[in-house]
Amino acid sequence: MINYSEDWLILLLFQLRGSVAPRACLFAVPSAIFAAFLTQAEALTGASWREDLGWLDANKSQLWTAATGVLTALLVFRTNRAMARFWEGTGLLHQMRGEWFDSVSCCITFSRAAKAAKHDEVMAFRHTIVRLMSLCHGTALTEIGGSPEDCEYIDAHGLATQTLNHLKKCSEVYHFNRVEVLLHMIQSLITQSLDEGVLKVPPPILSRVYQTLSRGFVNLLNAKKIADTRFPFPFAQLISLLLLVNAFLSPIMISCLFESAVMSAIFTFLPIFGFCCLNFIGVELENPFGNDANDLPLDHFQAEMNNCLLMLLHSSADIMAGVSERRCIMDVEMLRAALNQEHKAPTYDPKGSRHPSQSAKRVSAFYAFVQEEENEDKAEAPPAAPETPAVAPSAGAIVAVPPASAPAVTEQATENLSPEILMSSMSKVIALLQDIKQAVEFQARDVGRSVGGIS
Repeated sequence: MINYSEDWLILLLFQLRGSVAPRACLFAVPSAIFAAFLTQAEALTGASWREDLGWLDANKSQLWTAATGVLTALLVFRTNRAMARFWEGTGLLHQMRGEWFDSVSCCITFSRAAKAAKHDEVMAFRHTIVRLMSLCHGTALTEIGGSPEDCEYIDAHGLATQTLNHLKKCSEVYHFNRVEVLLHMIQSLITQSLDEGVLKVPPPILSRVYQTLSRGFVNLLNAKKIADTRFPFPFAQLISLLLLVNAFLSPIMISCLFESAVMSAIFTFLPIFGFCCLNFIGVELENPFGNDANDLPLDHFQAEMNNCLLMLLHSSADIMAGVSERRCIMDVEMLRAALNQEHKAPTYDPKGSRHPSQSAKRVSAFYAFVQEEENEDKAEAPPAAPETPAVAPSAGAIVAVPPASAPAVTEQATENLSPEILMSSMSKVIALLQDIKQAVEFQARDVGRSVGGIS
């Protein structure tokens, strides 16, 4: 797949990778040269042989429309069907990846309950199903048009030797479909894990996993339908014939309209070039799977699938989401005000203390708040007391023990009262007062609207 930008049309015109213009020029340039030759032939020979042959009668627009009408209709039909096949192909690949990833994600989630009691069995199940699904997805992409070198699998050699031998024998000896074998192995693994207690979920809910696996396989078969079914041969043959006839007749018709050889060449080149480009575009888009420049990036699809599967194996995959007691806004009206760019609303924690609120950007820029909370936690943490070497008292020595109630004033406490810290504290107080002021104004406006509505 070609990534391009249309900001500069001139640069786009001279990009040859994936372009059909060079092949179209193989038909348009000879026809343009032939038209220029016909225009200057009578001037060079001095004979009116075009009039003797009756070619001058071909300068009627009705003849041009009749000669190119069928070809135009066929090219529009082919490019329309080709674009539909291309768009359907990329949609099927995305749907297949979504269905299969959803199946694995559900299985990883269902195994969470048994992780504490059967940690080793759960981790073995997770790593096995992730490797099998990566291998299944890559094999599916290879079947519909890719090459084995384009697809990278997640540590396929990490599977058991018995599993690898079975896959090799099914493919090379029995000639079974490899994707179907892998899907059967995944379903067998899920069923066995349910029986062994690795998956703690009711069977009716687990049946959804089998359904998503089946829907993903149906999407794969529909994609293979596009790859295996070509554009009908009679249509392709008729289009090729009409293109060749048009490339020969167009110079004759155009040369009868112009006395200039340059104008004849230009107006012969343009329609033939356009017709040939449309035909080659249809040829390129009819099969979106393969290794051509305009085909879908199958290696990119596999890389995205691998990245999603690796996310399921991450150590934080079982983390449970929650809300922050410090930043979470529990009041619905305050949430509504936070969504408005013009207002700010104070936030409250469960203890009832008010915290400075953030602007409406707090809804999207949550990474900044995580970093801010980490910095606040570090600032609130008490400084570690310097370690003093323990010296064993000698016999008869009197050890002075400071009273527990007497606070020790150290240099560290004096440094805490630096001007920078005081200015920072003053800024926080000012921000807090501004938030209180805006909240009061916001409530006053609400009261005013309520009074006005009553009156």
